[in-house]
This record gives sequence, structure tokens and C-alpha cells, in this order.
Amino acid sequence: MEFRGLQLLRVRGIRILIDYSWFIVFFLVIYTMAEGYFPQTQQSHTTAQYWLMGLIAAVLLFASVLLHEIAHSLVALRHGVEVKSIRLFIFGGIAQIGSEPKSGRHEFLIALAGPATSMALAFGFGMAYAALWFTGRYGSVAAVAGYLSSANFILALFNMIPGFPLDGGRILRAILWDRWNDMGRATKLVSRMGNALALSLIVVGVVQFFLSQSIVAGLWLIFIGLFMKQAAAGSYQAVVLRESLAGVRISQIMTENVVSVDWLTSLEELVQDYIYKHQFTHFPVMDRGEVVGMVALSQVKSVPRELWAFKQVRDIMTPIEQVPRLSPSDDASEALTRMVTEDAGRMPVMEEGRMIGIVSRRDILNLFKIKSDLNAR
Repeated sequence: MEFRGLQLLRVRGIRILIDYSWFIVFFLVIYTMAEGYFPQTQQSHTTAQYWLMGLIAAVLLFASVLLHEIAHSLVALRHGVEVKSIRLFIFGGIAQIGSEPKSGRHEFLIALAGPATSMALAFGFGMAYAALWFTGRYGSVAAVAGYLSSANFILALFNMIPGFPLDGGRILRAILWDRWNDMGRATKLVSRMGNALALSLIVVGVVQFFLSQSIVAGLWLIFIGLFMKQAAAGSYQAVVLRESLAGVRISQIMTENVVSVDWLTSLEELVQDYIYKHQFTHFPVMDRGEVVGMVALSQVKSVPRELWAFKQVRDIMTPIEQVPRLSPSDDASEALTRMVTEDAGRMPVMEEGRMIGIVSRRDILNLFKIKSDLNAR
């Protein structure tokens, strides 16, 4: 899905986004550091100093997680994998990719880049901590460096656990993929391992919540386990979808008799005679037999209802030059990825400047369902 959030910056064309849920964990890290960790390890500072140390530690921890994700993305770009954005959210970070690694070796290198970066950061912060300790300047700066060294080390170790969607799971999948030459089989096994790990975290979290004083820690384990369970299942389903649609071309599933709308049609007519009748959210727009754009339900909703009778489709449509389109030879799974990424319910199929058909997400997913049902028998 297209990621949404607060854009922070761009790195090599990759949008770095912060999900709004991230601010929750950012504040919790600051609070935990200021009220718990640093007062226990450094007892000679004021409350204000503890909060400043907590803020600095949280910012640098955030930067460490960001570097972990950027490392994945830069290696992915080097191996021909398109990376559109990175979203930092309540459990860490996740990248939105436009294509998959072409081999197990490529995935191995991409997955290994994150933990390797975290280990390098752990070593760097550890060296800073040791240098301050040996010079006798052990204090607030050293305490922050020591915390960041431990945090990055734990982050690297946790990510190396062999279960989806963790980096260790992707590394194991890469090895099995290379050995078996079967990405689907490798993904199925690693997804099951990730699911088992997720269930274990949920069980431990429930036990901590009810039988110990670690209520917050228990809740975190439950939430992380639920997230991992969902991600593991989603990863396997994505591979099954891609394999089911392998070799299927858009020309095989496109609708040739396209329902289109004239560009002089009023929005009132568009809603009554097209959207309600055909129950589509996107329509090609024609002018004297030539496609000139696409109009979407979302564009109609942006116009006040009292103006629908006076506005025409040409007033709100997206010109054809700006419309994402497909060719009849495009792969169905890649087309679906594009449609999800571009948030397009339907895409025109163009050949030599002419529209020869149209394809919707529903068409592709219906084909996947039919093939899945047939394979299950």
C-alpha cells in the first residue's frame, strides 16, 4: 500500500515518512530513559538533565533505526530493487518496494545490510563509551553512548531471529531460496517460523501482563507479536499471489468493451448514469472517439453537490498524459503492484496511443481467487 505520514526528507529519491503512531513510542522512550534508566545508572544529575539525556538518547536511537532502514534500501537499489519510501512507525521501520529481489543472493545482501549497520553503530557507540570511561570523563555523555551501544546491539540480535518479517527470516529465506530454487516454498517455511515466534511473543506478553509487574512490557510484546503474525501471513500471501499470476498478461484479463464517458457529460449525469449504474470508481474520458483522460469518484466528491449539474467531466478529469497506463504485454502481478502503489482502481490498457481495454484490481484478484480455488482441488 501507499505509505502516508509526515515526510521527513528524501535519500536517493526515497521518501522518508514518519507515521503518526511513531510519536507515541518516541515519547515513551524519552519518558523511560528520563524517569527510569538514567536515574538508576547516573545518580548525580538533576531531573532536567535526565530529561535532556532522554531526549538526546531517543533522537539518536531514532536516527539509528533510520540508518538501519536506509542501509537496506541503498543495497536494494544497488541490486535493481525499486524502493519508493521508508515509513518509521510504532514498531520500527518498513520499506515500500516497487519490485522484488531477483535472486536469493540479492535478498541475502539486502537483508544483511540492516543488522550489519546496527552492529557497526553498536561498535561505534561502544568505542565512544570506552574512550570516555578510560579518560575518566564518565558522565552523561558516556551514559547516553553506553545506552545506544546496547540498544543497537539488541536491535541487531533481535532482527537476526529467523522468522518473517525480521531480517533473520529474510536471510534464511534467501539461503533456502538459493538452495531449493523455489521462493514460494522458502517463504512458506520462514513465514510459519515467523508465525510461531509471533505466537510465542504474544503468550509471553500475556503471562507478563497478568502474572508480573511488567504490564507495559507485556503489552509491548503482545502488540509486537500481533504485528509480526500479520506481517508473516501477509508476506506469504503476497508470494502466493505473485506465483499464481506468473505468466499472466494483461491482454488475457482486460475488458475490451470499455464503459467510457464523454468529456462534456455533467457530473450529475456521471453519478446517476455511470457510477450508480456500473458501480465503477474510475472511467475513461472520451472526446470524439479519442481517450483524453480518466475521471474518478474521488474527483467528483471534491466538488460541492450543488455544482454537479453545472460542472462537466472535462473540468475535473486527469489528462491522459498524467494517467498511469498499462500495455497488453505487462505482467498481471506487476500491474497489480502498480495499481496499489498509484492508488488506481482501474487502469487503461494502451497500445500505439489507442485505448484497447481496461483492467481493474478486482479483475486481477478475481483471477487469483479462481486459480487458487482450482489449485486447492
